[in-house]
Amino acid sequence: MNIEQLAMLVLETAFMAFVVLGLFRARTVLGLTPLYIVLGGLQYLEATLSLRVEVAPGFTVYPASAVLFTATLVPVLLVYMKEDAIEARKLVYGLVLANAVAAALSLLIGWHLALSGTAATNLRPQDFLGSAWVSAVGTSLLFLDVLGIILFYEFICRYVRGIFLPFYLALLAIVFFDNLVFTAMVHASKPDVWTLIVSGFVGKATTALFYSGIVWIYLKYFEPRVTTAGAGDVADVFHRLTYRQKYEQARQRMVRDALTGLFNRGYMDEAVPRAFAQAKQSGEPVSLLIMDVDKFKDINDGLSHMTGDRALQVIAQTLNEQSRVADVPCRYGGDEFVILLAQADAAAAAQFAERFRSALFERCQQADPPYPWGIVSTTVGIATFPDDTEIVSPEDLVRVADRRLYEGKHAGRGRIVTASSPK
Repeated sequence: MNIEQLAMLVLETAFMAFVVLGLFRARTVLGLTPLYIVLGGLQYLEATLSLRVEVAPGFTVYPASAVLFTATLVPVLLVYMKEDAIEARKLVYGLVLANAVAAALSLLIGWHLALSGTAATNLRPQDFLGSAWVSAVGTSLLFLDVLGIILFYEFICRYVRGIFLPFYLALLAIVFFDNLVFTAMVHASKPDVWTLIVSGFVGKATTALFYSGIVWIYLKYFEPRVTTAGAGDVADVFHRLTYRQKYEQARQRMVRDALTGLFNRGYMDEAVPRAFAQAKQSGEPVSLLIMDVDKFKDINDGLSHMTGDRALQVIAQTLNEQSRVADVPCRYGGDEFVILLAQADAAAAAQFAERFRSALFERCQQADPPYPWGIVSTTVGIATFPDDTEIVSPEDLVRVADRRLYEGKHAGRGRIVTASSPK
């Protein structure tokens, strides 16, 4: 076994993992654009770098394929998992376009070099024309790869729980498909094509295992509890809907509150047990906030119920704007609102409540023309699992948040009550 070559492959894989996860982690400050630019820039190198190393007798690895291609799939899944489908669609289109442009440019340069009168040092037309063919094949496969990995991940998550195994199985399925088709199309004329297929798959499967382990560590210990916001649907990526997705979309149209457009009480009653079970299994926190409009009766009685309805719409719009795509904002009934915050601990939930209350205050203060009710405030009760040890069921989550809401109202309104609030 060539230890030096093996060590270099490990170093290259670790470097790519550091780059991809580092840029993904920095999205809360820099956004996702730097990650997309880096991945787009790697596409031509991935498709055309012909470096071939023998790490053991009869076992050959192409670093560009094993390391770079597999690393490209990792952020596709991460963006889909932690952001939303619109962002995943942007990345999918960006990667495919980067490959397509590289293939077209290679073809043009190859033709240019073949013209009489063209002088170039160490550049041959066949090098670029061959690269154009490899890039074209890679582009066609990449589109299937990046969509397929999302579809397969969604499918496998129905039967396999956790983070590491679904992530690895999705990577494994796609690298097997890509390696088989790409090698057969590009290296079909070589006598050792089956050896290349087997060694290529083993190399990609090994790096996929490494990446999956690093991603699991990252999501467990380094991913921020509250991520960036977005909105989308898996249909935006695939331009097609399964029957289950069509059913879910039709169902969502039936679980919206007519006045505010938020989810209604019935939907929340289903969402809380589902989110609680997921948090219990994954170990991630989940928070429930129940908020009540302070002195709302004065608005209804003193101004009119129509004015009160308008105030509720303003509050709901503010709540919806502050929410992430994974959160569930709901009109719970009357002047009470509830929001379910996925992957948010007690501190993150309190920060969300502060942001919401500040945004609502600014909206009321800066309204032009002024709102007839002036400044409206809310009282918020927060419960978090597993931070609150008394919470052992979904019903407890609702009960504790509701109790803290009334503790805040009895203490004078206009406040946020958590487990750590002074009694």
